[in-house]
Amino acid sequence: MNIPNMISMVRILLTPVFAVLYVRGALWQAMGVLLLCAVSDVLDGAIARRFNMVTDLGKALDPAADKLIQIAMMLCAATRTKAAWLLIGLHIVRELSLAALGARVLQCTGKVYSARWYGKLCTAVIYIVMAGVLFWPDMPGALMHGGIALCAALIGLCLLLYGAKYLRLLRQSEQNNGDAGKSSSRTV
Repeated sequence: MNIPNMISMVRILLTPVFAVLYVRGALWQAMGVLLLCAVSDVLDGAIARRFNMVTDLGKALDPAADKLIQIAMMLCAATRTKAAWLLIGLHIVRELSLAALGARVLQCTGKVYSARWYGKLCTAVIYIVMAGVLFWPDMPGALMHGGIALCAALIGLCLLLYGAKYLRLLRQSEQNNGDAGKSSSRTV
């Protein structure tokens, strides 16, 4: 396991630490852990790309760590506003749908695909909005609900964009396999 993957693993391990600190009211410590998770999210990818340490494991670990901290933030936010439950539901639907499609793509192509810019944008916006909801006690309701609506829209958009990408990859894989089958039957 290389350094970027270890950083992603640490982020996974920090997720319950963040949630426990937040629920116990240790807000400054929870904020520190969340900030550490955000910095490590940027750091692991930067190190992996800079030092040619990108691996299929890392392509799976990094987004898994992102999703875990995101769901933890949303669950903590649900203690402040019921609107966070909308995000939790959308998040779960998106992740289950994309996990099923991604597993099928991996099975058909043998490849793990990296996150796209729109997934990274969605992650960044969720971090910012959830940090505001969690750590700004007097956040105006309109701003809170507007931020949550923005997150919901981005989650939905990512579901559509990644879903379309995975379906396109599956179609290409089927066409390639179909073409290979046709050419091998012709040569026999």
